[in-house]
Amino acid sequence: MEKSPSVNKTEHEPNVEVERKYLLASAEDASKLEQKIKQIFPDSHFVSGYSETSYYFPKITKDKARQLLTLVVRYRKDEGPDLLAKLEKIPEGMPITVRLRRRKNFNEGKSFILAFKASTNPLHDTERIEIESSDISENYLEGFAANGVEPESIWHSNRRVYGVGENTKIDVQNVTGYGYTAEIESNSIDQVNEVAGKLGIHPLSKVLLDAMYKKYVEHWEEYYNSQDNGRHFSEDDWKEIESTSKESLVKNRIN
Repeated sequence: MEKSPSVNKTEHEPNVEVERKYLLASAEDASKLEQKIKQIFPDSHFVSGYSETSYYFPKITKDKARQLLTLVVRYRKDEGPDLLAKLEKIPEGMPITVRLRRRKNFNEGKSFILAFKASTNPLHDTERIEIESSDISENYLEGFAANGVEPESIWHSNRRVYGVGENTKIDVQNVTGYGYTAEIESNSIDQVNEVAGKLGIHPLSKVLLDAMYKKYVEHWEEYYNSQDNGRHFSEDDWKEIESTSKESLVKNRIN
């Protein structure tokens, strides 16, 4: 089991996100998974559905993250001091990734959100420190570029989120490149594994996720700008990912 990133348990403590990702074989399997969630967890509830455009940036240092966050929150007395204090709790030298998300909720309108994730492998570790802002201006994309930080890839996803109990979320997605996936997030890896076990799904390894991300970053404009099935990896793409990672993919089929 991975250990949670080391954070001082004091005021302004950042959230520690515990999450695993699962590859689904098809749109039909994604739909079946949603039905299975309702069957296996009768007390589950639909949280929200939304479409999202995500801008992923290269890994940065804590100093650069502080510079970008200060740019965003310098006039926000409501949350600025808290977010900056949370950033200071990230251990020195730990890699940080930045993600900006343009989200259109089916019922609640649009928002633009800044998130920092920090860990040894901040994209794909099971447990990561997470700091997230409330809605900000989209103009910060230009502000980040002016500070020498530009996206290395852009993604589109359609997502449907379900709540299970008090602490667990299951996010069923259709995302450019990867296709149909699911994420299970909870307050412990044991709980994530328990929910996944009841659903009968097996996670992607970090090695496979790294190979998938590398493939997407190399050709993201092709997938992002394509229509229909061209948005997803081809069978040749998946074979290359397996060859690069030296691991076999598990494309979950839902019974």
